[in-house]
Amino acid sequence: MRRKLVKTVKKPPVERRWFECPNCGTRLAIYDNTAKSSHVYIKCKTCKREIEIRI
Repeated sequence: MRRKLVKTVKKPPVERRWFECPNCGTRLAIYDNTAKSSHVYIKCKTCKREIEIRI
């Protein structure tokens, strides 16, 4: 019987970061370096302002 060699798929290195509120510095969301985002709005729990997340 022949054994098939399975090639492993190389994954890009993933770096996770926090998206912080530009007004008060509160950590709002975690994202990684493969994320793409625009026109996403989130309300800060601390300063009560609405912030657009652009990654």
